Amino acid sequence: MSLILCRMEPVRHPFEIPELGIRIHSSQELCYVIYENPLLVMDDFVDYRLIQFIQEDLGMEFLAGKLENWKKSGENPDNLLLLILSECQYYTTTEVTRYRQRLIQMRKKHPADYWKEKADYLAERKQYGKAIPLYEKLLEMEKDRVVNDMFLSRVWICLGACQARMFQFEKACHSYEKAYACNTQNKEIPEQIYYLKAFFPELVLSQRCLDMLEDADQEAWEANIAVARKKGEGSEKVKELDELFSKDPVKRLAGAAVMVQQWKQEYRGMI
Repeated sequence: MSLILCRMEPVRHPFEIPELGIRIHSSQELCYVIYENPLLVMDDFVDYRLIQFIQEDLGMEFLAGKLENWKKSGENPDNLLLLILSECQYYTTTEVTRYRQRLIQMRKKHPADYWKEKADYLAERKQYGKAIPLYEKLLEMEKDRVVNDMFLSRVWICLGACQARMFQFEKACHSYEKAYACNTQNKEIPEQIYYLKAFFPELVLSQRCLDMLEDADQEAWEANIAVARKKGEGSEKVKELDELFSKDPVKRLAGAAVMVQQWKQEYRGMI
């Protein structure tokens, strides 16, 4: 992510936002992050660390004081975001009103839909360690019109993908198995398990997993693996682990073993 700095402020200690992999140096950048990433900021983004940054580095003592008072009084967190946008005057009144409507619409979502969307948002930004607890929280919800077997299957799949990207292969396999139990019609789940086993041969599959793979088209999957390995030959940099579990099966497992140690180091830093 990149930002365009419009006004330089005397920031000695840039505010780090690890989910985006950036540090912000101005009130405009702060507003841009808030405006463009509602899922990131709607829950506990405005904390005392941010308030301190606004007061000490941005020099906006009035705004910081108001935020602190509102936070202590239990003010709606969405109003804290809107206050920052209004006081910094980076966006027009019309744009702030539009942002308010976005927040209202997102708050109206079923809790399961909202938290699934937020977990997906974090997973897309490789914040797997933050996404996993949200997916696990979804799995604890009681079933209703939204939280049904199809929904739970999708959550299990997402959880398994995050676990695989963090090299938690046994857990990932278990999650895929649970996903299949919720939706036996999804033929991509056995395929994911097969690729997981191919990537990590030491993985011990349960009898249920072996049964679901028995009648599968393993020849086609092996062909995909062979194509991926061939494409990976001679490559200066093997594709990242994300591509191994992406929607394109041809990209999975392309020279994965060569870079496994490097990937482990990178992804552990995202926990």
